[in-house]
Amino acid sequence: MIDWSQSKDPRSTKQLIEDGMRVMQETIVIPNEWLPEGWHDNVRGGRTLARLNEMCEDVESGDTKHQKLKALKAENCENYRKQYEANESFEYNGHRDEMRLHKNQMAFVGGMVSSGMISKEDLEDEI
Repeated sequence: MIDWSQSKDPRSTKQLIEDGMRVMQETIVIPNEWLPEGWHDNVRGGRTLARLNEMCEDVESGDTKHQKLKALKAENCENYRKQYEANESFEYNGHRDEMRLHKNQMAFVGGMVSSGMISKEDLEDEI
């Protein structure tokens, strides 16, 4: 018999259910034939439930993901401007997308390797 009180997973039951729902929404694809024309994804042939939910939230809030990102960038710029005016320097302490940052950094390093600026051996850790 399994003793569930000794579980190593720190998440609550509610968090586990929410995670499961998110995974399920990413796996279920609604074909274009079932969607209104404006919601078609002609590249993949359909949209996941998760993406459809995002699109519905954008419609309800009136702001698209792009508009939210632009507002966030404007907020960061305003924060940096105030810092610079106060002490003629600033720290990058605004909001950022960690996944996008990682992707951009990896692309940058990949470009440096492919152009010959650095070699793969330069990136290896020394033990």
